[in-house]
Amino acid sequence: MSNQSVDSKSSSTAVSRLSKLHAALLTPYDAKDKVSVRCLHRLVAHVKQQGIEGFYVGGSTGEGLLQSIEERQTIFAEVAEAAAGSALIGHVGAISTRDAQTLAKSCAALGYDAVSAIPPIYFSHKKDAVIGYYKDIIEAAGGTPLIVYNIPAMSGVTFTLDDLGRLLELPGVIGIKQTSIDMYQMEQLSRIFPGKLLLNGYDEMLLAGLVSGAKGGVGSTYNVMGARYLELAAKAKAGDIGGAAKIQSQCNAVIDELVRVSVFPGMKYLLYRQGVIETPMCRRPLVTLSSDTAGRLDEIAAELSR
Repeated sequence: MSNQSVDSKSSSTAVSRLSKLHAALLTPYDAKDKVSVRCLHRLVAHVKQQGIEGFYVGGSTGEGLLQSIEERQTIFAEVAEAAAGSALIGHVGAISTRDAQTLAKSCAALGYDAVSAIPPIYFSHKKDAVIGYYKDIIEAAGGTPLIVYNIPAMSGVTFTLDDLGRLLELPGVIGIKQTSIDMYQMEQLSRIFPGKLLLNGYDEMLLAGLVSGAKGGVGSTYNVMGARYLELAAKAKAGDIGGAAKIQSQCNAVIDELVRVSVFPGMKYLLYRQGVIETPMCRRPLVTLSSDTAGRLDEIAAELSR
């Protein structure tokens, strides 16, 4: 295998292995705002008990951009140990190409199935520079395939269909994590690039994504409702769209409350109340919820624990 690309056979194998639901893993902290390795292992076990067999590590949900490079490397290593045998995607996106390359090398050394990256943010970059950023990550990954993370609402970078096509044609790119409400673009990508991995990114639209051609999904709320989403996906695959839609609505009722109180802090609070993690702390400037600010989450945590 080339250091700069993934051959077609390896690419096909990776797409097949990663065509599933992946929990966008949260990062637990202790009371001193340090990564809690013990709780991270407990969280991985909690997700696996729900039947989820894939992990997307260090992304938005994991607060990756609020952590040091060393913290992110520690998290990659600990999850690789705790989730041995599961499919692993490491998010390595960073403002600096050099940092993204460092993280990509770490994931490759740990045996991750793929790396993924948001486009470079904050500074305004020409599209050719963005393409160069992804090429540099692919080179650093040394044969570990790359999944583009398209999340325009948070990255501020809007990719056209042609832009995404250019990225998908790069040697080493096997797919896209499509966190977008544009289901027309989702269907276009599925139709035009049938051999590529297309992962739905918005939990509240998983059914729409699957119907539009996604081969799996990456979701924050899979951490607490993994079994529900697996049932949804199974029903959708079997053609029971009505049954899948009922489960989607059930999940969305929880998501509605998470959106109201703030999604990532709300997720931490649910896991804290379920006894999976020891604190609901988020890395500032994200807020940390308490019983006074958590709305209906205590009730929802009790319901999910039944």
